[in-house]
This record gives sequence, structure tokens and C-alpha cells, in this order.
Amino acid sequence: MKALFCLFTILCISTPVLAQEASPDIEKYLSRIEKGGTDEVRSELPSLLSGYPNNPGVLYLQGVLTSDGTEAVRVYQSIVDNFPRSEWADDALYKVYQFYYAIGLYRTAEIKLNQLKTGYPHSKFIPGVASTDTKTLEDEKQAPEPSQVDAEKPPQEESPLPDEKPVTEHQNMPAERGQYTLQVGAYSQQVNAEKQKLFFEDLSYNVEVINKVKDGRSLFVVLVGDYKTVDDAKAKGAEFKSKFNVNSMVVTR
Repeated sequence: MKALFCLFTILCISTPVLAQEASPDIEKYLSRIEKGGTDEVRSELPSLLSGYPNNPGVLYLQGVLTSDGTEAVRVYQSIVDNFPRSEWADDALYKVYQFYYAIGLYRTAEIKLNQLKTGYPHSKFIPGVASTDTKTLEDEKQAPEPSQVDAEKPPQEESPLPDEKPVTEHQNMPAERGQYTLQVGAYSQQVNAEKQKLFFEDLSYNVEVINKVKDGRSLFVVLVGDYKTVDDAKAKGAEFKSKFNVNSMVVTR
């Protein structure tokens, strides 16, 4: 009888440990994605979701691998709502904040940012968003936040500039590095251009803000990336649209 009791005790103690060890290492999967193994990890995702359907880390991985920005933000929000104490909750909430900021829903983004600061005060993401949390009151009055119906509109005040024309198809030929770039925004207020610049820099893109004046009017234009051909630039622009719902246009420097 004593032997049976000892065996039962060992099983009760060891079972949680085994379950914990069996949990997938999400950091390793994310590292593989960063190193270019996105397709490989995506092929493994179905089995992970089948084996760990309620694992917040696996759900976060699903969000990272989801190319549709709107669908990805639903996945991230479900983590925040259903697993608020998970180690992945603040990561997911930061992704939600990034999405709403990218599409120009600044008030919604501010709500998410405040939720991040309040609910996860020790999150590693807090210092990175402190300088990009809200638009100025003046800009809120000038450009009201779009509704959900208008969410597909880019977060920019004017694009293209009055004196600019998009690059045409017949110009699609190899060029010197940096001849083509993507214009993702044009703002009358420099502070808003800098906020969008920080957003793309946070994602490790090469970004610059240039000032252009036309008929006495000053605009701050946000340019992302350097591309050899129009097709390269358009491919990246399509990615911006898919992931962040941000419109862009190919321009020459």
C-alpha cells in the first residue's frame, strides 16, 4: 500500500514537469523566422496548433505568420483577452498597438498603449513606444480619426505630392542602388512624419523624412527603403499593405 502511495505521489509531481517540458519553445521558432525560415515554420504551424490549441505562445506565433494584418490583430487581441497573465500578452498587445498606429487609428492606438503601460508596466516594449504614443491635439482637430470603414486609407495627409508622378511600368529596369524608394506618407506636421518614421524604424527598415515645398506649402515626406527595380519596390509596398494596411507609392529620389 505504501509503495502504491509513493508511486502515485511521484506521478502527481512529475506529470506537470513533463507537461511543462513538452511546451514548444516559441523563442526558437521566432528566431528561425528572423533568420529567413518563415516558410519552414509556417509548415509546422498546423501541427503546433493541433497539439497546443490553447497555448498563447503558439497563438502568438500564428499571429506573426499571418500575412493579413486585420486577421493577425484578431489573433493578438485574443491572446490579450484570454491569456492576460501569459508571458506573450504584452508582446501581443504591442502588436495590436502597432497595427492601429500604422493604419492611422491614433485614438485606438493610444488606448492600447495606455493598456500596455497600465497592465504591463515592466514590459520591454514600454521604452520603445514612449515617444510615439499620440498625435498632438492640433492634428486631431485637423485630421479626425477615420472610422473602421475607412481603415483601408493610408495614414497620410496627402500623397503623392502635387508635383510628383508615380513611377510607370516602362521604367522597370535595373538601376543604381537607392534610385527607387517607397513614399508611405506626406504630412503638414513634422511630428507626425517622425512618428511614422519611428514605426518603420522599429521594424528595422531604412527610413528618412524629407521636407518638400510646393507653392509655399511645406510637406514632410516619409520614404522607406532602397530598391534597384520598380518590381522590388512594389513587392515591398504590397507587403506593407498586407501586414499594416499602409498604402505606398514608388518614387525616384
